Amino acid sequence: MNTADETITPVDPFDGSGAQYTFRGLARGDDGELLVLGTDGTLRVLDESGALQTTIDVIDAWDVPEEWQAPQPAVIALDGMAYVTEPATGEIHIVDYVGGEVWKSAEVGFTMNEIVGVTG
Repeated sequence: MNTADETITPVDPFDGSGAQYTFRGLARGDDGELLVLGTDGTLRVLDESGALQTTIDVIDAWDVPEEWQAPQPAVIALDGMAYVTEPATGEIHIVDYVGGEVWKSAEVGFTMNEIVGVTG
């Protein structure tokens, strides 16, 4: 999106792979990166121009639920890391999206649906 000339340029982060995403699978990185979690379980990192920078396999493939409020993977970015929920397994994955790897995973013991983060 270019606010100066009021234009929007569509971007296909999946490069024709057939993967999809939902609103819970979108986040912005600390430096303006676009983070897109696809139904193939891959987190894609795009720069501000929409160019693909890296892909990171994070979770198992999943399907977009028919009911938008049903549990589904979600992603947030906070302090240089992405946090990805995996409701199917009850895990959360901490991803170094700049370094291109899953840094740590942990079981949380319940089915997550949304995530929020704060600094302090």
